[in-house]
Order: sequence, then C-alpha cells, then structure tokens
Amino acid sequence: MTGDADLSSLAHLIIIVAVLTAGVHLAAALVNPVLVAFVLSIFATPVVHRLEAKGVPGWVAVLVCIGGIVGVSLALIAFLSTSVIQLDRAVPAYQDLLKTQTAGLQAVLAGWGIDLNLQPPASPGDGTFVPPLETILAGLTVLVIDFLVIIIVTVFMLLEVSGITEEKKTEASVVDHLIRFGENLNGYVAAKFRASLATGFVTSALFLALGIETPFLWGLLIFLLSFIPFLGLPIASVPPIGLAWLQHGLGGALVVLVGIAVVDVVARKVFIADPAERRLGLSPLVIVLSVFFWTWVLGVPGLFLAVPLTLMAKAALEFSEETRWIAGLLGPAE
Repeated sequence: MTGDADLSSLAHLIIIVAVLTAGVHLAAALVNPVLVAFVLSIFATPVVHRLEAKGVPGWVAVLVCIGGIVGVSLALIAFLSTSVIQLDRAVPAYQDLLKTQTAGLQAVLAGWGIDLNLQPPASPGDGTFVPPLETILAGLTVLVIDFLVIIIVTVFMLLEVSGITEEKKTEASVVDHLIRFGENLNGYVAAKFRASLATGFVTSALFLALGIETPFLWGLLIFLLSFIPFLGLPIASVPPIGLAWLQHGLGGALVVLVGIAVVDVVARKVFIADPAERRLGLSPLVIVLSVFFWTWVLGVPGLFLAVPLTLMAKAALEFSEETRWIAGLLGPAE
C-alpha cells in the first residue's frame, strides 16, 4: 500500500508540474518581469538588512537599493547604445575584411584539394544592422513597461522582507528554507560576480591591445553571459574571436580564444573556491538541463533565471518528506 501511495503522490506531482510549466510557458511575457523582480529582491535583501542594521529606515533602504538598480540599468543601456552605434559605423570596413579573409581561406582550402565556393553573407539593404526607427520605438515601449513592472514588484517584495523576518517565530521551517535558498543563491552569485568581473576586465584589455573594435562591449558581454552556466562564456566569445579573425587572421583568433580560456580558468580558481555545482547543491547535468528547460519555458530570460528557479524548485522539494528524495537526485554526486 505504501508503494501505491508513493506512486500516486509522484503522479500527482508530475501532473501539477506539467500544468504549471504549460501555464508559465503560455504566460511567459507576463511572468518574466515578476520572476526577474523576485530574483532581484533576493540579491538586494542582504543590502537592505545591512542598511537597516546601521539604523536606516526600511523604506529608505529599499529606495537606495532600487535607485542603485535603476542607475546601473540606465548606465548599461547608455553604454550598449553607444557601443552599438560605434560598431554599426564599422560594418562597411568589416564587410571588406570578411571578403578578404574568405578569399584567403578559400585559397588555402583549394591548396588542400578542397574546392568550396565560399560567399560572405549578404549585408542588409542599407548596410547597417540597426533596425528601423519604428522597430526601435516598439521595442523600447515593451522594454520600459517590463522595466517599470520589475521595479514596482521589486519594491513591494523588498518591503515585505521585514515581515518575513517577523514570521520566523511562527513559521520557522518555511523561513529557514527561504533563508537557506537565498544564502545559497547569493553566495553563488557573489563568487560568480567577482570571477566574471575579473574575466570581463582582463579580456577587455586583451581586445584593446589587439585593436578589436568596441573592446569594452565584448568584455561586458563576457561578464554578463558568464552568469549562464557552462554555455554563456562560449557564446560571448564568438563575436571577439570572429572580429580577431577578420583583423588578424587565424593567429589573432587563436590568441583571443586561448586568452579568454586562460583568463576564465584563472579567475574561477581565484574567486570561486568550490565548483559551482557544489556551492549550489546541484549536479552539473541538472544545471545544464535546467538552462535548456527554462529557456524553452521562459525564452531568453530563462538563460539567466535557470539557476535561481532550479534552486528554488529544489528548496521546495526539500520542504516535504514525500519529495525530499527528488531533491536529493538534483544534488551533485559525492
């Protein structure tokens, strides 16, 4: 009878997860800002607590954190806009370099007896990759609305932080799980932030030394995408490696490739004492699969939210005796 009950509980859990996943997938456009706000509130909670410990009123501490988030976001948008405009002006020169490198590669292959007709991809009609004004305005409208939703929800979530602390007297088990989830996630993000920041700075210096266009843009891209486990850094490395190939040939591309790999390994050794899966309590396979799963469910935001959401799901599974064994399967092997 116990076995039948366990199977019944597992079947119910699978059905619930399937229904929730389908609902979140269909409502991703509405759910994404709320999930981003939830994750931001977790990151900002320790800052709010520190400010409150120094005598700052709770609502002032929340406003300080929100002001910091807004300021950093606006600075990133301004920097990205400037870098994209600068890169767009260099497109014609890179199109000429692409033709030259393609012809050289085709000649090398022909010398090896490989006859390929390599043609560079056709450029946009106006020779630029900046979209039309109406497309930019439409995208900005959606971005502004989502950003406002994120900020408003984050404010209310941070204002509830003190309420959660007060409830610890009556709901210790729930709060303990929330605190443990936040501590694990913040510890991982803090270590990853230091390592990614060091990697971004050093690689930007490397790109600058090689004369690659917009070197700090690619350094920022490496910093941001490094938060995507296992997959982010290879994706972020493609543009600077490609530009190094266009400007300096295969030798330049190889220098950039090796440089990024070495800097990343050294940064992780220095700033991340334990492997990411140990710090998070998740196995590498689960982390990789979670990235694909949450990207399918939520779209691009799922790339960055995969680890927090999977860690939250693991914490929820650990809360119940019936599902604790599933949470154990998500952990790293000893």
